[in-house]
Amino acid sequence: MGVCSVLQQFSCIHVQQETYSLEDTKALVETAMLSAVSGLAFLLSTLLKLDNSLGYFLPLPIAIAACRSGVSAAWYTMLATAFLLLVLLGPLRAITYVLMHGMLAAALGSMWVWQWPWSISIIAGAVLRMAGQLGYLVLSSLTMNENLFAVMLANVHNLLDRLSAALGSSGSASTLTISCMIFALLLVNGLCYVFLQHVIYHVILGSMGFKLGPLPGIVRKYVYAGVPQQPQPGKA
Repeated sequence: MGVCSVLQQFSCIHVQQETYSLEDTKALVETAMLSAVSGLAFLLSTLLKLDNSLGYFLPLPIAIAACRSGVSAAWYTMLATAFLLLVLLGPLRAITYVLMHGMLAAALGSMWVWQWPWSISIIAGAVLRMAGQLGYLVLSSLTMNENLFAVMLANVHNLLDRLSAALGSSGSASTLTISCMIFALLLVNGLCYVFLQHVIYHVILGSMGFKLGPLPGIVRKYVYAGVPQQPQPGKA
């Protein structure tokens, strides 16, 4: 009897240690649902060639997970989506999602939860997007067994040579100059993309009741143009 009672107490302690709170269970269920929605959206955008249309909304499930359950939920949602795409579409598509959308979405969701200033989050997001694009270029080069960056440099160099010949000027840009120009264009593209995401998600998530920090004054002026603003406390 003594041995049985000891075993029963040990089993009760073991069961109590494995129980989860309601908030943890809720976060787990929401992570699974949002990762399924994110994977389905990426699958449809890939099969229907709607990357340009859905590209701004693919990070939405991860951003919602971050706002509802914290930063860790955003990264768990991104990882769950990647594993789902690994099963459905294979490793190449899963890595493509992580490089082009997943990492940036989780990072932006984290910075929005931390309420970082726009000047920092936009620059960090643009650098991360540029790194993802370069990583996707390396991945494509490995799968196609060809240096796509060298091909791009050669095409740009030939285009500049033709423009120089058409304008009657001599000489052409060096490879280093062309490379710097490509990196600068990627950075500008990332800055514009992340800035638009900040504006879109501030409106969408703000309408859901989530606070992402204050809008910059010039952005607020154009986003809420014509919308009556509530008076600030202490002001007439």
